[in-house]
Formats: sequence, C-alpha cells, structure tokens
Amino acid sequence: MIKKIAILIGSSVTLFALWLFGLEQVYAEALKFGASILLAPFSNITPVLNMHNGHPDFCVAVGEEGYCMQLELFGLSVIVMLSWYILLVFLHRNKKMLITAIAHLGLFYLLQILTMSTLALYDYSPFFQQANDALRQSFIIIALLFIIRDNYIYQVFEFGNKAAT
Repeated sequence: MIKKIAILIGSSVTLFALWLFGLEQVYAEALKFGASILLAPFSNITPVLNMHNGHPDFCVAVGEEGYCMQLELFGLSVIVMLSWYILLVFLHRNKKMLITAIAHLGLFYLLQILTMSTLALYDYSPFFQQANDALRQSFIIIALLFIIRDNYIYQVFEFGNKAAT
C-alpha cells in the first residue's frame, strides 16, 4: 500500500513540477489544436491562446468579439488523471490497462475540447453559458469518477476490514 501511495504522490509532484515548467503550455496547445479541428467548419470562429499573467487562457473569437476561460480552471485536472494512469500502468503492466488509460485520457481530452468549444455558443443562450460554466468547474469531479470506477474494477486500493469479511 505504501508503495502505491509513493508512486501516486511521486508522479503527481513530478507532473505538477513539469506543469509549472512548460507542460501547461504544451497541453494548452494540444487543446487549441483539438478545438481548431472541431471548430474548423465555422469560418468566423477562431480558437486563440492568450498568455496574460504567464498562464494560457483559451479564447474563442467569434467575428470581432469573443470569450475567454482560464485553462487553469480545468487544465490541472489532467494531472490527476495522468498520475492515476501512471500508477495503474505501473501496477498492471498489460495491454488492457494501457488501452484503458489511453481511452479514458482521450475521452477526458474530448470533453475538455467540447467544453472549450461551447464558448462559441455563449451569445446564443444562457443555457450554453451555464453549461460551459458548470462543465469547466467539474473536470476534477469527472477525473475522480474515472478514478473511483477504475479502483473498483482493478482493486488498486482496497478499503474496509478484510478480516471482517
């Protein structure tokens, strides 16, 4: 159990340090690339990264106007996901675990791109404004749901008294 916790904490600290030293910018560019592909059919919508205050803000310019959101609000949740899957791949060195990790990280990435892309719909309805606000603040919860699901399936951390069962 101590080994698992050490791997999880070590990978989290390492990834966070990398985040501070440039991984944030790399991930922001990856999100911008994905959003550019998703928004490509709409010629008047342009995804942009602003680097005010040293942190990337993702913006969607709709014609002359646009809306921005801080990447930091939902970007750091990817550190939690990556740390978890580093632990799982380390413990279960098999192809199935690697495929699970890639699929879940891909789904997480897609959800983040879709959330960012809803900025283009901000003017159309308060529904899209509220949906965007709710989604970007809930990515840590989504990450925790993935972790709880995986822990249930792969029994990484077992809780409860085994002697009583």
